[in-house]
Amino acid sequence: MRSAVITANLTRGEAVHLASEVLAFLERAGVDVALEDCLARELRRPELGVRLEEARADFLIVIGGDGTVLRACLRLSDNRPLVLAVNAGGRGFLTTVEADEAIRALEACLSGSYGVEERMRISTYVDGERLPDALNEVCLTCRVPVKLFRARVHKRGQLIMALEGDGLIIATPTGSTAYSLSCGGPVVDPGLRCLLITPICPIRPRWPLVLPPDAEVRVEVLRAREPVAVVDGQVVFDLAVGSVVRARASDRPLRFVVLEPRFYEKLAGRW
Repeated sequence: MRSAVITANLTRGEAVHLASEVLAFLERAGVDVALEDCLARELRRPELGVRLEEARADFLIVIGGDGTVLRACLRLSDNRPLVLAVNAGGRGFLTTVEADEAIRALEACLSGSYGVEERMRISTYVDGERLPDALNEVCLTCRVPVKLFRARVHKRGQLIMALEGDGLIIATPTGSTAYSLSCGGPVVDPGLRCLLITPICPIRPRWPLVLPPDAEVRVEVLRAREPVAVVDGQVVFDLAVGSVVRARASDRPLRFVVLEPRFYEKLAGRW
């Protein structure tokens, strides 16, 4: 680790405090450290401030919960940095290190004795315009709650789902334990590469689908009131009736630092 940028959930005091400790540790170790601009102001180190979109570092250290991880990853300009996600939030399913392990994880990063988990993302285009790559899911729905969303879903030109309901989720294996699961989708090991298609409250029975990693999904919006595409629950893009949404596995996966795999431990113990 030669360079790192740190971001944290500013609404959680414990996250900000831990960010301060992490900063001090890395500075003592001689690492070139930057802080997300809002965190830099909070820690009164404005000279270290940088926008995440402009950050160029070996490691991105995210301190917070799942929402903080998603927000930070959406703002990355590329997939170069390794992501060290430290849980200082609630659910923490996307984090790979607990708060009391943060310094040990940093020591491992400095010595090179850590594992890496690669997480697939979704590349999405709306009428030809590319959206930010999604780590969890892209949700197609109506801005107005409980309004009918009607769409046709194709894979390589073949109709695979005619949907009438509240919407549709296109998820990654990482996102299989998020909104997709709440809508009846399967749990998928995050080490796999595949696309999950999960209908939201369909009028007629429609089953979730798991598609191969080379599949491209094409969704045509047929009827909806103020249709939108929501990327990782963070960014909302307007659609229109007639819009065509294409989604496939991104060629820019993210890589997360791990001390030891804990996916099934979290799955079994936290719910």
